[in-house]
Amino acid sequence: MSEGDDATLPDPRQAQLGTDPVPRVSATDLGDRYEVGPMLGRGGMGEVRLARDLRIDREVAVKLMRSQLRDAQTLGRFFREARVQGVLEHPAVVPVHDLGIDPDGNPYFVMKRLAGTTLHDVIAKGDPRDRDDRGLPGPATPWPRRTLLARMIDICLAIDFAHTRGVIHRDLKPANIMLGDFGEAYVLDWGLARIADESDSFRGVGPLSGDGAGHTVAGELLGTPGYMSPEQARGEAVTAATDVFALGAVLYEVLAGVPALPRGPAAIALTLSSSRHRPSAVMPDVPPELDDLCADATDADPAKRPTARALADRLQAYLDGDRDQARRKELADAAVSAATTALATGTDDSRATAMREAGRALALDPAHTAAQELLAALLFELPESLPAEAVAAADLDRSAVRQHMMRRAGIGYLMTIPILLGMLALPLHHTWPLFFGIACGGAIGALSLHLSRRVLPMRSPWLVTILGLNCLMITTSGLLFGALLILPMFIVGSLSAFVSQPSHHSRWLITGFHLAPLVALLGLEHAGVLPPSFAVEGGALLITPYTVDLSPLTLVIVFAVAFFVQIASTFDIQSAFRAAQEDAQNKIHAQRWHLGQVFPLKKR
Repeated sequence: MSEGDDATLPDPRQAQLGTDPVPRVSATDLGDRYEVGPMLGRGGMGEVRLARDLRIDREVAVKLMRSQLRDAQTLGRFFREARVQGVLEHPAVVPVHDLGIDPDGNPYFVMKRLAGTTLHDVIAKGDPRDRDDRGLPGPATPWPRRTLLARMIDICLAIDFAHTRGVIHRDLKPANIMLGDFGEAYVLDWGLARIADESDSFRGVGPLSGDGAGHTVAGELLGTPGYMSPEQARGEAVTAATDVFALGAVLYEVLAGVPALPRGPAAIALTLSSSRHRPSAVMPDVPPELDDLCADATDADPAKRPTARALADRLQAYLDGDRDQARRKELADAAVSAATTALATGTDDSRATAMREAGRALALDPAHTAAQELLAALLFELPESLPAEAVAAADLDRSAVRQHMMRRAGIGYLMTIPILLGMLALPLHHTWPLFFGIACGGAIGALSLHLSRRVLPMRSPWLVTILGLNCLMITTSGLLFGALLILPMFIVGSLSAFVSQPSHHSRWLITGFHLAPLVALLGLEHAGVLPPSFAVEGGALLITPYTVDLSPLTLVIVFAVAFFVQIASTFDIQSAFRAAQEDAQNKIHAQRWHLGQVFPLKKR
């Protein structure tokens, strides 16, 4: 029993009938046979207490009438509940052991003592997302979906048994379903049950409001909003289909973890305006068979609802693995159609939608050929323009490669410092270009090593800074050895290294920075700011560097060292770049091979 937003609506006829206050029941009012203990629960017109049957020496539950409005209607409902439970001899109906009135006039009946928890509490504490399609429990799920569905079968069969005896429960809800600790399932609170006139099993059981005509009286609502069927909410004829609607609402809550309709009186308007209820609306991974079963059971048209027995059979078929393959095929076809439609728009989001829908189709029907071919095409055939997220991920990988390159380049620039210092042994006219070159090499090397520790965007201004410092260092080589001796070799090698690095900066920008030293030096020489570093006399090219005097032997040594340094630098950088490129290609083809094993239909 429960109260609150999902409490059973009271019978409005009570306010019109005479009242007779009922005193509170004490532990001695039930005579010498029952020793009454603490309260176990409380409902609209009674409370349930733990007791001990002293004759048999066993624990029992005693339901005591606690309503302060004791009238013929209330008394009739109280005794009616006891007699209905007593006549419905079914494992899921709590057996009644005794019925009577104590010496003070308080009605009571004695039932089996139950140990367990209500389905309402199980759902409130659980998370249906922790239960997979096979019903396996999650990390902290004491009531997996498969177990709850098995108990729902027992409840459906109990209600079907009641229907065959002419009884309509009229107040099925999670709070009125008890799950025992040892596999039991019980339907509680039969106080609102309607008994068909033609039923011979309940002779002597007094009628409840509206029973004679098979419906409630005008303006009267009996039941719990949120679990009442539309016809029950309208006060129309109540049939077995009414209980099936409530069973569907309970099944919805088991699958989705939330009620199909809001609790309280606000649910009545939605009950009357809704056609059916699907748990997949809030829990997309609900199996389609169970989703359809909920929708059928909660159909607004009572004639379209299955019987309680059919509901149990379909639940059992699901648990037995007899899946509705036709329904899965139908849903898979719809998913493939949605994927094809989305793919036709050509946007990144639509392509992602197409992949999700194609994957969903395969999950529903693993043998679906169209879904296999569509997903294979999406995975193997790249779009004309890469999605923005894919480009961003690729840039991140390229940045990692560039970090490795910058570390190697930084070490290389620092190694030029001792080489330049060694030139102090040569006959120099000016030393400032030498020290300027040392400063540039040290600055580039230190900055490159520092920046290699973090990921830089593809258009980082730091890259332009390094490019500018490198331009100054190349200019230094022209000041040292002239515009035509070492400078062209350094320009070609440096340009090759920079262009091969991952970057979104314009190739023309990089090329311009490398041509600038040569153009600047030739321009300054032509303008007379710097003395000419070369001349052609008698068909011979004469090299006359601005900074150093070179003898033939010195010239050969300097050229050989410069050539070796440039070859070593280019080899190191390009080898590292090639290794990174080959590693990326190997990973791509390994992934393609694995995808090919999943989708053998794809011609590669």
